[in-house]
Amino acid sequence: MASDSNNGWDLFSACTNDAVKNITGSLIMISKRIYTGFDLVKLIAAICIIAIHTRAPFFNIIGRLGVPFFAIVSSILFFNHYQRLIKCEEKKDYLLKFCRRIFLLYITWQVIYIPIAIRQFRVIMASLKGTGFKNLLVYFLDFFFPAVYNSQGVDLTQDANGWGPSWYLLASIIAMPVLVGLLRLFKQHVLPVFIICILVEIYIILADEFSDWTHLSPIMNHTFLRLLIYFCLGYLIVYYHDFLYSWSKYSVQLLAVCFCLFLVESLVVGHFAGDYNTEEIITTVPTGLFLALVTMNYYPKLHYPVQVRNMSTFLYCFQIWPIVIMRKVFETRGWGSQHLILFIVVLLISFICFFLYEKCRQHFKWRFLKYMV
Repeated sequence: MASDSNNGWDLFSACTNDAVKNITGSLIMISKRIYTGFDLVKLIAAICIIAIHTRAPFFNIIGRLGVPFFAIVSSILFFNHYQRLIKCEEKKDYLLKFCRRIFLLYITWQVIYIPIAIRQFRVIMASLKGTGFKNLLVYFLDFFFPAVYNSQGVDLTQDANGWGPSWYLLASIIAMPVLVGLLRLFKQHVLPVFIICILVEIYIILADEFSDWTHLSPIMNHTFLRLLIYFCLGYLIVYYHDFLYSWSKYSVQLLAVCFCLFLVESLVVGHFAGDYNTEEIITTVPTGLFLALVTMNYYPKLHYPVQVRNMSTFLYCFQIWPIVIMRKVFETRGWGSQHLILFIVVLLISFICFFLYEKCRQHFKWRFLKYMV
């Protein structure tokens, strides 16, 4: 998504001059260098998300922390500014602006994925045996709710819009207004909103990690409901910033403990369920939370922070094209099980294409290019 250094509400962007409002109502200026930590970890998270879709061993497990981290950081940057607005009209405009920018990111890449979307349209219509009104309605729903799976792990939507990762963008457009609406409904009382988000998260865990025992449908895993808990955590980090900062000296140790538990839990679940890449497990939320808190106090010196920031967005959105093409090449040559090599090849192609994109953006100055990041 195009970065706006004066606002700090981008879905992926992590550069802002805004202050964070603490529980006492005072304003605490947060140094820009803190956000370089967000940028760097965000890039690593995007790389690990590619590992999920290429099935690269071990890295695909770590990649499951990518979406939680993206969502928490996005929420921090949004509420960082939103909470300082006084007039309701200003808050409404800011929320609409947030959603509009995400939609522009989505629609720009959706145009790029039209060829794959057309291919999937033909596949879906063939499976539905016709292009009648009912089937077109099913396709329309699948298009805007991609990557929805049933309890057997079958992709119900068959990536109708051509790129499954778009679910996160579409879910964000809904999740943030829903969270803001809940906060208004309960008059900014955090506890009932947090309880609602926790209950939703419990269902998602039961339907995903424990699906063999509960037989619940994980149909909500790639919808706005999945993001509610993480957007809520971002809000809590902004609201209770002073309190959390006083505990920051323990955050690295807590992250290390949570991360180890996350890996162990993922391996245990994989051993019994046969899937080492479960979408959401018990330790995902606390690990994602402490990862965000540690990153807030991580100050790497980046020579090209804007490029690093843009690269994470580009890699996340671009990945499906090289995956589709190279997977076909690998299958043709009998390399279908070489997931780690596929991951490396896709990553290299993505890096090269990003640098070509940067050159085109600098040279041509076309407006739509800025909407790609």
